[in-house]
Amino acid sequence: MDKCVKRLGMGITSGKAAKAVENQRARKLYEEIFDEDSPAFVDYYFRVKAAENEIFVVENEKQEILATLHLNPYKMMFCGEKAKTNYIVAVATRADCRHQGMMRSLLQASLQEMYRREETFTWLMPAAEAIYRPFGFRFIYEKNKMTVTADVLQRAETDENWQIHSDQEVSGDIFCEEAKKEDLAELACFAEKQLSKLAEVYTVHDIAYFEQRMQEVECEGGSLILIRKEKEICGYFLALKKDREAWEIVVEDAVQKKAFPAVLHWFGASEEKCTFTAFPQIWEQYAQSENVPAIMGRIVHLEHFVCCLKIKKEQEWKIRLTDSLIPENNGYFIIKTGIEGGSLIRVENLSEKEKKMFCSMDIGQLTEELFRLPVFLNEVV
Repeated sequence: MDKCVKRLGMGITSGKAAKAVENQRARKLYEEIFDEDSPAFVDYYFRVKAAENEIFVVENEKQEILATLHLNPYKMMFCGEKAKTNYIVAVATRADCRHQGMMRSLLQASLQEMYRREETFTWLMPAAEAIYRPFGFRFIYEKNKMTVTADVLQRAETDENWQIHSDQEVSGDIFCEEAKKEDLAELACFAEKQLSKLAEVYTVHDIAYFEQRMQEVECEGGSLILIRKEKEICGYFLALKKDREAWEIVVEDAVQKKAFPAVLHWFGASEEKCTFTAFPQIWEQYAQSENVPAIMGRIVHLEHFVCCLKIKKEQEWKIRLTDSLIPENNGYFIIKTGIEGGSLIRVENLSEKEKKMFCSMDIGQLTEELFRLPVFLNEVV
């Protein structure tokens, strides 16, 4: 680990609570850099997320924090298997300390720690692609986004084909309601079933996950909303009703068309538009949409990643790999991929002639080539 980088809470053995208190030291810089976050959201973040995450920092001799990088742990489904991953967030450097290589030091220290733990990959939501691309990150997920205009809203209220009217609570037998804690066990079962059909890479949506997401959205005045068919959950989404925004809209395949007017009706009649992000693809017929790059990823432990990777197409790669941040990934490799998983062989003592048979790639290029999987990642922090 770089000598100027440390992890907050290292050496504390008195338990999770003491480490959470130590992590609060990073709050001042967080509030200074991410001033668009509301006080309620920052309170939530440092009360809930910082109680369980790891924070890497650069300090000066006065123990003032000059730069931070947070690793927020998530259980992930990756090609049908559970994997531990970390979501990189709150990468920040004090304004008077920028362009001194602190971010690189933080990335290298955190990536090497994740490599030591044999984590397959890591992920982040970039402020700008150009910041993270030189460090091997590539986009692995883009969200669809659309604005539902007044004419579509009016049709949802009046068109009999959409089966919804202003005095109804349902679209046919589909309706929306705010989730309660007692709903989360059923919701977790639904989410696992539906997300496994939607993607190969997604966070495990268990009860604890939804409890946190509820707290997260509620601190901003929002809600976790269930879509029900009669009494059974057939979908969910997160929403800020006052801003007429909804995201991570997951709906059972058979009711996706009926769910669209039901979701619109939940927002209520208005001349104002609604914005939907990460919604069922079939809804794109109702309004103009666009795909927005959202999440970048990076291979961390090459061997573990390849072994876990399951893709239908069998391929063999001979590569000379360079990784400027994780030197253990450097070398000559033969990589094989297939439906049952992959294999990786490190090749040494090659002649100059044999070396010419290997294609030179950096870790970012390899991430781009291998990470061609359906992904669904809509977490904020």
